Amino acid sequence: MNNLDVDGDALLKAGWRQGTLFGASTLSFSWNDLSLDGEGNERITKEERQVKSGEKLVLISQDCDIKASVDKEPYVEALICKRYNQKFVDRVSRTSARWFVVNPTTGLVAEAKYRLSLAKRVLSQLLPEPWLAGSTRLDSFVRWLGRRSDRPAIPDPIVDAFQKPFERSIAELRQEMPEVFTAFNRVVSDIRISLPQSKVPPFEIHLVLLIEVDGLSEEEANAIDFVDQMTRASLDTNLVHLADIRVLTEEEISLKEFYATRPMYLDYYTYLGEEIEGAVPHRSM
Repeated sequence: MNNLDVDGDALLKAGWRQGTLFGASTLSFSWNDLSLDGEGNERITKEERQVKSGEKLVLISQDCDIKASVDKEPYVEALICKRYNQKFVDRVSRTSARWFVVNPTTGLVAEAKYRLSLAKRVLSQLLPEPWLAGSTRLDSFVRWLGRRSDRPAIPDPIVDAFQKPFERSIAELRQEMPEVFTAFNRVVSDIRISLPQSKVPPFEIHLVLLIEVDGLSEEEANAIDFVDQMTRASLDTNLVHLADIRVLTEEEISLKEFYATRPMYLDYYTYLGEEIEGAVPHRSM
């Protein structure tokens, strides 16, 4: 079999799976943009950004797509991963839809905005590196990928009455008490909100904080209590009634409660200008 006739089973046997890491500075991330021609008219152009030598890529296609024949599924997808300092890794939100910490030890972070496609046969020219951060983090990565495409919207009145005050409280906590913010951010893997049945205020809100460990340290428990107090103090009781904040592990939350709640994302409070926002990278990068 030559490299142009790639067999999906052979790729799986070689170690190519969802979450497999690899280096490939010959690949590039491309996008379509608008630019002005010599006469001042807008035209669509193709831009690209080369994968840097110090960066990694992580395969995000599902195993069944890797296994499928080239005729049925000719391409796979990957995200560019960059290394960040420990300060950024500590502060990047566990509930972020834009970043995922692949390996906390090495500071390797996958960036959702850098998604690229490559022909499946290209994998035969690359060296797969196994996921080394443990199966629990890999499961979280797979869920994060799915949530990127399945983010249910929270109605605007709830955003204004609850989510924005909550986000301001988190932002204030990060600025004023970074150690408390870090403890909260370290233990809480998912922030979920129940939508009230009433469409007019006051809205009755239930908040669920999902944690990955069974049992909190004193520092982590105090951080959650502090966020609870700050959140309640930030709310207008004429608009919102925060019934309770439940702290549950993934094993404790029922499937019914999971689907009855929606995740909240705190992307804009995960960094301090260290990285640009949006899907398109800056030309100088």
